[in-house]
Amino acid sequence: MSETGPALTRFAFASGMLRGTHLTLYPTCLVHRSDNHLETLPLAGMTAVRVAFQRDTRKLGWGIALIVIALLLLAIAGPLGSFASTAVAAGPQSMPVMNHIYRLLEAVASLMPVAALGCVIGGGALCALGWMGSTLLLVSLPGSERLFRTRGRDSALLDFAEALSERLMLLKR
Repeated sequence: MSETGPALTRFAFASGMLRGTHLTLYPTCLVHRSDNHLETLPLAGMTAVRVAFQRDTRKLGWGIALIVIALLLLAIAGPLGSFASTAVAAGPQSMPVMNHIYRLLEAVASLMPVAALGCVIGGGALCALGWMGSTLLLVSLPGSERLFRTRGRDSALLDFAEALSERLMLLKR
């Protein structure tokens, strides 16, 4: 049995789904370790390594859609509320059902700005998360892939991936 040698470099995941785990690069293998998980990937078995920073366009799109919905709610709330209050004031008292429907419309119109505020807050949060994006490290193995993701542009993961790719290029196959 041979020793793996000293660790060349390490990367610890500080946030996200992989929080609390870390990657360690040894001369012959890559180790992904946590408190209850250990995975050893031999460098000789790796076919490719890819690292990229990507913005999440899906979250950006949903955030923008929520903000547009908020603007529509605000645009509809005023005219709907004034129509309902005018209809209640001018409506005949002989049809109480219509009076109740107009009062319901007035109540819905008064709640629309609150719903719009919720849409703006949610849309802003989704836009911020989508703009922050994530850094992805993809390790290709024969028949499978391992994906490691961190939130935001993580230069430490980019440096780790560069060290890993340099080690792969030095490997004799």
